Order: sequence, then C-alpha cells, then structure tokens
Amino acid sequence: MNKKEVASLIEQIELFYNQPFSRYFDLSTGETKERKMLSVITAWHRLLHDQDFNKVLKKLDAHCKSNKFPPTIADLYEEPSESKMNHEHLEYMRKLRSGSRDK
Repeated sequence: MNKKEVASLIEQIELFYNQPFSRYFDLSTGETKERKMLSVITAWHRLLHDQDFNKVLKKLDAHCKSNKFPPTIADLYEEPSESKMNHEHLEYMRKLRSGSRDK
C-alpha cells in the first residue's frame, strides 16, 4: 500500500467510527488536525506498506460489520502465507542452481 491508499483507509475508518484518530488533538501544543492525521497516516503506512490495498479494504468491511470499535493495524494486517514464502524460497533456490544469484 502506498501513503495515498493508507490515507483513504484512515479516511474510511474516520467516517465509520466517528473520527477515532482526529477527534483528539492538543491545541495547546500547536497540534492541528491535519498534522495529527499526517502522523497517523505515516505510522500506519510504516506497518502496512507491504499489504494489498484491496485485501485490507475487504478486512475493514468485514470488521465494520461485526465490531463497534475501530480496527487496529493487527485487525487488518495479513501475514504472508506459508505457501507464498515457500514458493519464493523455491524460486530463489532454482536461480542459485541455474547460476543466477540475483533475486
């Protein structure tokens, strides 16, 4: 996922769950709603950058239908499947055997 997709995801969570991210920001420190949202997007992107946007949206939809509290990153994150990891390892081993050391 890129930052624009993460921003879209956060925007949807904001709409579905009554602004859980932007509701609280500290005016006494000069924090603005925009700055708060940018920090949320940056943090979520750091952990979701390797995720497929459409799969995360499907998880968000399912979460919203059955949970009254907003999702955490862990609720939306999908661990790489064992078969995908094994497939990547097998491809790497094939390349090593053929003499190509590049991934």
